[in-house]
Amino acid sequence: MAGSSYSVNKSRIQQGYYSGFEPEEDGSLTVVRDEPVHYLCLRAIDSAVLDSTWGRLSFEASFSENMVCYLYVAALNEDSFYRNGQPVAIDSFLCDSREEIIIKKEFFRQVEGLRFVNQKDVLLYGLRGRYLYLILELTGLGEGRISNIRVDLQGDNFMNTFPEIYRERGGFFHRYMSVFSSIYNDFQNDIEALPGILDPDTCQADLLPIYGRWLGIRVGDKFLEEDALRTLVKEAYRLNRMKGTRAVLERIAEIVLGEKVMVLERNVLEDYIEKEQMAEFEKLYGNSAYDVTILVGESITEVQKSQLLFLLDQFKPVRSRLHIIRRKKAGTLDSYSYLDMDARISGQQEGSLDAGQELDGYIRIN
Repeated sequence: MAGSSYSVNKSRIQQGYYSGFEPEEDGSLTVVRDEPVHYLCLRAIDSAVLDSTWGRLSFEASFSENMVCYLYVAALNEDSFYRNGQPVAIDSFLCDSREEIIIKKEFFRQVEGLRFVNQKDVLLYGLRGRYLYLILELTGLGEGRISNIRVDLQGDNFMNTFPEIYRERGGFFHRYMSVFSSIYNDFQNDIEALPGILDPDTCQADLLPIYGRWLGIRVGDKFLEEDALRTLVKEAYRLNRMKGTRAVLERIAEIVLGEKVMVLERNVLEDYIEKEQMAEFEKLYGNSAYDVTILVGESITEVQKSQLLFLLDQFKPVRSRLHIIRRKKAGTLDSYSYLDMDARISGQQEGSLDAGQELDGYIRIN
């Protein structure tokens, strides 16, 4: 089996030094378009074993045709070197913003490191050492992105299955079998990544509508905000079990709007409203036992209203009719409150006076 595999994630990038790149949350690097040179210097990848043999290094990259990608790799058993008679940590040297990139590349040349041009998948069979050092450089103006940088410590799955005479490291047979080892490792990495792809918390946002359809919910492309869509997919099983109930209408509305709502059923109101007042209430809540009214906050937009109705239609009771009413904020007085002389309750209103208008001493604006 292959040896250890190292991934260059966001934390490892932040511990190193980069210029002309912007790191993303998923560990990828996006090119800053106004910069002509972009490079990444990483701290050492430590195998913890002297004279370690390194296998495959690969990454995903997309960049403009006029841009060139350089990769510098070196392996050493030492983590420091002498400069002007003083010991210098290699990590500190590579990640020092005051050191010019040309000096860092000269260091790789002097320690007999490897240099690759426009190659995203390389073999490091010529390197031996406990520490692996890496510089990734992208030159030229344009758009570009680097992601999924991985390093295999050994990188071969099949060589140990052959007789020892065929195990010459770096020979023709070794490199030939590395093609199949690389394919096998890629398959293995894809298989190991499946749980994350199928997890609503970690999968890509464009997969969420597909998972929603698998669970019986039509959400449409870019229909909801990503956070609301993830929550809806995660709770799809429980929501489907509550289909046709008042509870499911309240929960879906809370997911979409981010706030609790009030659901009123017309057939229940008859037990609480006087008959002579029912005509007024029917103007708001309908006149049929199948009418259901959802009272929401006044901040709801027309887009959210459409989203909400689209989803609720998939969970509402059969034959029911849904209505959405916006509630305005209002104050309330309890039974122990009273208004003194000249007291007045009014809503906030805006007005304006034309130029030249005057107010005498008997006029007051509230």
